[in-house]
Amino acid sequence: MARPRRFTDDQILDAARDLLADPTTTRPSIAAISAASCVPTGSIYVRFASREELLARLWLRSIRRFQIGIVAALSGADPLLAAAIYLPRYCRENPTEARAMKMFRRDELLEVGPDELRADITAVNDRMNDALRTAVIAEFGDADEHRMAIAVAAVKAIPYGLVREYIACAAPIPDWVDEVTATATAAVVHKLRPTRTAH
Repeated sequence: MARPRRFTDDQILDAARDLLADPTTTRPSIAAISAASCVPTGSIYVRFASREELLARLWLRSIRRFQIGIVAALSGADPLLAAAIYLPRYCRENPTEARAMKMFRRDELLEVGPDELRADITAVNDRMNDALRTAVIAEFGDADEHRMAIAVAAVKAIPYGLVREYIACAAPIPDWVDEVTATATAAVVHKLRPTRTAH
């Protein structure tokens, strides 16, 4: 009978993520992950073929966890505003997850990431993008290229631009970021919303 595993993949990934609390750490080494998780390096390599695979899986896990809330926001009331505000709040409450999401760009991973993760990396944003398109249609009546580009700016570029530097240096995200995000996004949404003529 096979011996039960003493360590889990999530235990190892959690240790790698938690190392990102140090602003000087951007992509933890296997040695550091081993020390933080109390998992021998040999056991880590049993589960992950390379450091690149381990960090790519951490990135994927972090993106997916974040997107659960974004998709929920986009499916509720005032979806674009709710999704925009969710971003800084999530990053404030989950600072190491936020830094894990910043380890790679999707296009970079598609070029240098493990081949066995290519399909997952390619599709990682599909559910969120589908939810955004549905929200744009609900808000504006159409999801043409122009409206989608502006919606992406409102939901992603505005809030991420405000939190990016705080994430990079592992600094707390100030509460005022939420208000600025809400004000800017609300202005964009109002500008795009179709004008209803009075009867």
